[in-house]
Amino acid sequence: MPSIRPLATLALALCRQDLKARFAGALLGSLWVLIWPLVQLFIYIVVFGKFMGARLTAVQDQAMFSYGLYVAAGLLAWTCFANTLQRTSRIFVDKRQIIGKVPVDLKVFPLSICLQELLPLAAGYLLLIIACCILGWQPSPSLLFCSLLALTAQQLLAMGLGLFFAVLCAFIRDTQEAVAVALQMAFWFTPIVYHPSILPDWVQKALLVNPMTHVCQVLQQCFVLGGSVSLAGMGYVCLCALIACALGLWTLKSKESGVRDVL
Repeated sequence: MPSIRPLATLALALCRQDLKARFAGALLGSLWVLIWPLVQLFIYIVVFGKFMGARLTAVQDQAMFSYGLYVAAGLLAWTCFANTLQRTSRIFVDKRQIIGKVPVDLKVFPLSICLQELLPLAAGYLLLIIACCILGWQPSPSLLFCSLLALTAQQLLAMGLGLFFAVLCAFIRDTQEAVAVALQMAFWFTPIVYHPSILPDWVQKALLVNPMTHVCQVLQQCFVLGGSVSLAGMGYVCLCALIACALGLWTLKSKESGVRDVL
């Protein structure tokens, strides 16, 4: 695999360049990557859990802050997935000036976006662990490992789908709007702000078709609910991620010359 190292090096360089441009002129600079997840955790854990008294009505013997942790865990995964997919789906259009001038490998752009989105994900993940420890809940090492595996599969899924839609967007610009609408709808078909047990049985089964349901449930099991992780669900997410990556890479390989021409 001789091409992986230069591809990763270029992706890291693009990641650093985009982050510098994003925080150019900001007094706190890249610290905003840490501040934003911290603010989100405060809102969901403290505001929802304590001041608004929100509860997980489907879960017994819950702590005061359990609903806030439940929502925060699900949103941690969903936000990273949605941002990666949505940004990747329009990346070729956004970078068309570079693509038109430099013979760069197009796969480097989705990879750089994934690396950028991993920074707030890692910050939020560490802050969530700290919050759990402060509140008296210590996630087990096995559940933490499963959650990291689920997040890895999630990012592969987002990059694969994003690459497919990025190629499509080069020819049909409405694609980026359609992806945004689809993600908005998919959010409510993912158990983030509610527990699936409050829904009818047939709806619960339908939710399992969504791979992000399994990813969010792994993180919610890890940081709030405890218990065991569904190996079938984890396998399903990994399978979806592999299919999405294969689809995205095949689409790019077959349409790359056309993408460069239309851009």
